[in-house]
Amino acid sequence: MRSKFNGELSGIVFLILAIGASVFIGKEMLFAVLAIIVLLAQLGIYTFLLKRRGKLFWVYAVALVTEIVFLVTKEFWIFALAILLLIVAGVWNVFFADEVRMSGKVFLVIRRVLYGVVAVVASVFWIVNIYAQPITRSVTLPADLTAEINNDQLDSPTIMLDNIEKMNSIGSRTTGSEGHNQFIAWLQQQVTDMGLTVYRDKYTFDRWEEKSSSVIIGNEEIHVSSAFPYSGETDSNGVTGELVYTKPGEYEEAKDNIAVVEIKNLKNFPMALVMNIRDTFQAPGGVPSDEGDLVLTTGLKHAKLEEAKEQGVKAVIIVLDGVSDEKAEKQYLPFTEHYFGIPAVWVNKTAGQKVINAAKEHKAGTVILEAEEQENAPTESFYVKIEGKNKKESIIINTHTDGVNVVEENGAIGMLSMIRYLQQQEQPERTMIFTFVTGHFRLPEFKGTSQATSTWMQAHPELWDGNNGHLKAVAGLTVEHLGSLEWKDNASGEYGPTGEISTEFAYAGNEIMEAIWKKAVEDRSNTRTVILRGHNKFQFGESQPLFNAGIPMIGLIPMPDYLLVDSANREMDKFDVNLMREQVGSLLQALQLIDRTETSELGTADRYSFFLGRTK
Repeated sequence: MRSKFNGELSGIVFLILAIGASVFIGKEMLFAVLAIIVLLAQLGIYTFLLKRRGKLFWVYAVALVTEIVFLVTKEFWIFALAILLLIVAGVWNVFFADEVRMSGKVFLVIRRVLYGVVAVVASVFWIVNIYAQPITRSVTLPADLTAEINNDQLDSPTIMLDNIEKMNSIGSRTTGSEGHNQFIAWLQQQVTDMGLTVYRDKYTFDRWEEKSSSVIIGNEEIHVSSAFPYSGETDSNGVTGELVYTKPGEYEEAKDNIAVVEIKNLKNFPMALVMNIRDTFQAPGGVPSDEGDLVLTTGLKHAKLEEAKEQGVKAVIIVLDGVSDEKAEKQYLPFTEHYFGIPAVWVNKTAGQKVINAAKEHKAGTVILEAEEQENAPTESFYVKIEGKNKKESIIINTHTDGVNVVEENGAIGMLSMIRYLQQQEQPERTMIFTFVTGHFRLPEFKGTSQATSTWMQAHPELWDGNNGHLKAVAGLTVEHLGSLEWKDNASGEYGPTGEISTEFAYAGNEIMEAIWKKAVEDRSNTRTVILRGHNKFQFGESQPLFNAGIPMIGLIPMPDYLLVDSANREMDKFDVNLMREQVGSLLQALQLIDRTETSELGTADRYSFFLGRTK
């Protein structure tokens, strides 16, 4: 009986250890130590208490040696073997170590079924890890692989700022808008003046743009933080009805009236579900738990406008809770949804409380959301090339041109500076494709397989896929959100600067790209680098299509809280041109290091990692 109890208990412990080691990325060493302790205990029980050494004893012994070897070598395949041996030990203990008569004993059958489920889960996690190979080792670049930036040849802060101010003077640049089209034309003129040929891809889509929005209750106009993009529209009189306080998706009682719903901001979202750190540099805190909180909140917590439309609701007022009024102002969120055909607006917590109180008193209100609608609106992506010596290989440098403020998106301005710098250098080894894509702010129309760059890639396999005489893209570099300073809600709920720069997230497609980016930032005086791996199918920004295509890439993408704020001053008080210049320098250094690295060394992109990523 004692042997049977020990077998079942140790069996389930081994299976739990196998699951934990598979799920918690970055905690492999901890679980290896725990496994060693349990295995030593089991070997002691078999040797001194049970006084026998059967086949299971030797399974324990091999598992113990494997765990110790993993602690020493940190090799993935040793880690995978160690988990497999834990699963074998667990299954053996639970099902085969002792004969158990289960006839007529339902509770024993149920217990064994539950053990079986745990064993299957552990096995599935192990198989996924074999596929993803989450453990990666840092590599050291060859000592003779160097790249230095001549600051005298890089655009000065004054030149960069002039270009930024030109972009800002155009105004908001949502996809296909007049401002966006003007910005694209200006960019094309800039590269044409540099002597480069512009290759265009023209598209049309149905465009929606807010003109004005308001909420009126009685004689009081309630402040609207922003309109819900591509929600719907009214005429100048708006729609009027009783305000009905309800939950997203529960719109039956709001038929022919105006629904009022709340969405709570995910301020402390478990970032391990969407991010996995490869390494950090001068960023001791790792991934801030509230980074990109509003983007995640509006992407994951839906107001379910389709259901409101189906239930005959006239309009929806969405109260954004858990965020300061200042931070909620003018947020262009969400920017990833299709057209709904029902007007919806965001209000902050202060204004929202007035709306909720009015709804509880069954008062009527009016929602006005006038919008410009344009069928077959024109927009375009374009690219230019700097020819390399090697006519068979390319490097793709990309960004998107649509945005709403100085940070989102100024990657194109950075790329202009990069092109100007490279034109003063020797001819690169590989052809460099500078790609300026449209559609990031209209992903339902332009996302292709992931982000807007994937639509461009589908149109131009000759530039990257290496088939039938096509260029083979051996690497990619994505440029987004340069010069951003960190602003956060503090513990008192006040929105303001923290005195830090925004966390410089940089996705690296594999270990060599990680090493290249670390070398590119190591001499920076002002950096806060967090190098990420694509995780659970999440990879924020326009580097994702490159990663999905197996192209080893680096994608710089800081994600400040004001990233999608469509304000009159374009968030210039949160921008640092000197930081932008440093980041452009790092991008150029990385690009030159990539170009000087052999194709065989660059390799291919890793797969996504899965389960719970490392965030510190």
